Amino acid sequence: MISEEEVWELQAFCGNAREVQQGGEALVYLEGLRLPPDRQPPEVDAVLCLHSREGYSTRLYLGERVAGPGLNWTTVYLLDRQWHTWSWQGVSANQRPAQVLAAHLKALQ
Repeated sequence: MISEEEVWELQAFCGNAREVQQGGEALVYLEGLRLPPDRQPPEVDAVLCLHSREGYSTRLYLGERVAGPGLNWTTVYLLDRQWHTWSWQGVSANQRPAQVLAAHLKALQ
């Protein structure tokens, strides 16, 4: 569970952030996540996973695949829809959620 303060910190990156549950797993839904400059689309809905999943310490899932750097993209189904993610290791869950998000967004710069 993330605190209200952590939700507020995440909202610096998006229009709205809220914790959601899927199968007993806590995820953070990020509505209108603003992507780094010059990325298309400029913003997308996203899901941030703050715990180990699919062999990664943390994961960021985007509602659309982002044009830009040559990342190893894959798709998954969460919250009754398809999400896009890429291979990006080394983002520890032992930091604040906004720091986890910022570390994942570095891959898109």
